[in-house]
Amino acid sequence: MDEQDLVDIEVTHDGPDDLVASYSSGVADFSFHRQTVMANRLLSGQPDTELRSLSRVDEEEVKLLEHQVDAAHRALFEMDGKALLADEVGLGKTIEVGMILKEMHYRETSGSVLILTPAQLAKQWQGELREKFGLGFVCNYDDEFQGFDAHDRIIASIDTAKSDRHRATVLARDWDVLVMDEAHYVKNEDTDRYELIDKLTYNYAFFLTATPIQNELTDLYNIVSLLRPGLFGSRDTFHHYFVDNGQETLVNRDELQRRLGQVMIRNRREDTDIDFTDRIIDTRTFEPSAAEKDLYNAVTDYVQEAYSQDRGQKLVLMLLQKEVVSSPAALKQTVLKQLNENNELTHKSELEELVEKIDAIDTVTKEERLFDIVEEARDHVEMGRVIVFTQFRPTQRRVLDALEKQGYTTHAFHGGHSSEEKEEIVDRFREDGGVLVSTDAMNEGRNLQFCNIMVNYDLPWNPMKVEQRIGRIHRIGQKRTVYVFNMALKGTIEEYVLDRLYHKIDLFQQTVGELSTILTRLEDSGRSFEDEIFERLASADSEIDLENDFESMAIDLEEQQDLSQKVEKFNSGVFESFDLGASDD
Repeated sequence: MDEQDLVDIEVTHDGPDDLVASYSSGVADFSFHRQTVMANRLLSGQPDTELRSLSRVDEEEVKLLEHQVDAAHRALFEMDGKALLADEVGLGKTIEVGMILKEMHYRETSGSVLILTPAQLAKQWQGELREKFGLGFVCNYDDEFQGFDAHDRIIASIDTAKSDRHRATVLARDWDVLVMDEAHYVKNEDTDRYELIDKLTYNYAFFLTATPIQNELTDLYNIVSLLRPGLFGSRDTFHHYFVDNGQETLVNRDELQRRLGQVMIRNRREDTDIDFTDRIIDTRTFEPSAAEKDLYNAVTDYVQEAYSQDRGQKLVLMLLQKEVVSSPAALKQTVLKQLNENNELTHKSELEELVEKIDAIDTVTKEERLFDIVEEARDHVEMGRVIVFTQFRPTQRRVLDALEKQGYTTHAFHGGHSSEEKEEIVDRFREDGGVLVSTDAMNEGRNLQFCNIMVNYDLPWNPMKVEQRIGRIHRIGQKRTVYVFNMALKGTIEEYVLDRLYHKIDLFQQTVGELSTILTRLEDSGRSFEDEIFERLASADSEIDLENDFESMAIDLEEQQDLSQKVEKFNSGVFESFDLGASDD
């Protein structure tokens, strides 16, 4: 009988206390022996369990907080190197893992390390581990990445790892350490992601998620079972003893919390001494000029007609609708590209008419109103630092030109810059002040707490991206009140999104974790938030229809928010009075 056979033994018993004793003595002895061996490896060469690498962390790069150091210590020495780090959003779970990996590297117990993340977070992880802890990892998006069997420290998206191209190589290797970010991605046992993690072999594992329960308690069971197989017995046993039939309330809560205490560390904001600063939102809507309004109406008519006749790619039509409220420059680039690449367009004259309407705009309202914000910042904020976000490079260039003509110190940040150039740009912004105009490439893990004013020059239709923008400046280390200015033209899709949707769910006071819960069911249905917005716009027969459609979408969002609050209430029931520190015994 091998280890997996022991783990898979069916658990049968008469009560929660029997669950503990449900394994045979052989299973218990095997498990205890294996954990002892692993713990001894961590302690090898050291007389005690102090975090020896603390003195090697550069305090100028990272200020370790007490709850982070405690989490790293407990994960390594109380949980034998297998832990679910479930701190609430914003408390620095990445820092905790960095501390863990730093310590393991110091003790030479981390020969091969695999960090699996969502695709958009891979480079962020790479940067933070290098900058804060001096740990070098190759990322699957790097040119030098040669495969999962060619490097000892790898950061990769979980979808890359599970792909047909790499899956066999990933599974063939025995990893010393596995790190799984956003572990709720593997909550469903019927997915390829779950199957990959279930089949991986590793000695130590650290899973991260702020939302270990998203829809039901089974989420938590699946995640914990990947870390500690058998801790909760079989799935049926787990439900029988811990969840009532309706999954509305918990039973045997003390026993559930006792078991979680063996594998999970959860810090809450209220339990730390971190003082997050206030966030003040100022939404400013402006009346477009007659020429701007004429252009907006023409673009919307074109998009609606093209979409109804299925004569244009949906992504292109969506892009046009976003660009028209961003800047004439952004819209013009896309329209000209369509004209140049499609000589046989049946609607060529309509696109040419759009170009004429673009050229008829002399003054861009948003540019004029942006000057009011940056001028106020120049008068009242240290070095006049302001970050302006836009989704489009042509808009970025136009805004930079306008600001430079007004005598402002400016900085451009976009995805075309190398990693070294991005570092230099941020350093210059810190040292020289002025206005940094950035595309959403800035979302890649940049920490800009030295700035506290941000402008959404145009608004992404995905609310997660909005919060990620704000998260660049409103995070641990920010010492001042954060001001977020949203700019929108009246009577446009931008105003609808702001007033009907974002303010309806109080977007600007939500955390990424809360937003994720609100949007989960929509995304799981295969329809993105952006798709919903576009299709309601493109299908509306009149302004009244559009208002009704957005009101309906707002109601749907409110229902999802109610669900999110119920999930949070359920989570609180699971985690209530959860022991966040070592016992006094």
